[in-house]
This record gives sequence, C-alpha cells and structure tokens, in this order.
Amino acid sequence: MAIRITIGGLKKEVMERAVKQAGGDNVEVTVTSDFEAAKKIKAGQADYYFGACNSGGGAALSVLIGILGYSNCATVAKAGGRPKAEEIEKLVQQNKIAFGMAVESIEEAAPILVKSLLKKHGLE
Repeated sequence: MAIRITIGGLKKEVMERAVKQAGGDNVEVTVTSDFEAAKKIKAGQADYYFGACNSGGGAALSVLIGILGYSNCATVAKAGGRPKAEEIEKLVQQNKIAFGMAVESIEEAAPILVKSLLKKHGLE
C-alpha cells in the first residue's frame, strides 16, 4: 500500500516532482491547499502533509498546526539551513504527520523525508 502524501504551500510542482522521484510507486501524491490537506488527514484520506514557505515553519504549517495540533507538526528545513537526515528520521519516528520546509530546500529535504517515511512503513 502506498503512503498518501498531500502537498501544499509554495512551489507545489517542485515538491510534487521531488516526492514522486524519491517514492516512486510507494507514494500517492495529492496537490491541494493546506486546509484541504489537513481535512484529508483528519478524515483518514491521507497520511502525511508536506508544505513549503519562505521560512519553513510559518505559513507552511500554520493551518496544519491549528487543525492537527502542534505536536503532530514539524519543520524539517528552515530558511538558510540544510536538512539533516538524522533529525528528519527522529521526527518521523516521533510520528509527526505534517512537515514544513523552506522553499530553497525542497529538492534536498523532500527526498530525505520520503525515504524516512518509506523506511518507517517497511516500503524502502
């Protein structure tokens, strides 16, 4: 069974391409708004959310935090920073379901995140 990932925020097309390249047939991607993504996750129609904004933590996650709760959300790459695989792995193991990242780090952070989620679900 594929992992169902919703995508919102800025540069959705870049995020979608990065997620599909990293996950192949093991991911099902839906590009939508952050609000619709949160509703899909809450209703059990999606498993995860990836969003991007300029900072990585503000607009990328604010709606998700409001709907899913702060403890279910995490920033994986802040503006000016680089994503760290070990930190992302830790967040995935803590059962976070909504992930934000800075637009500048999508192509690096999204594949690391997808690989961590596939590993968690035994789909690597």
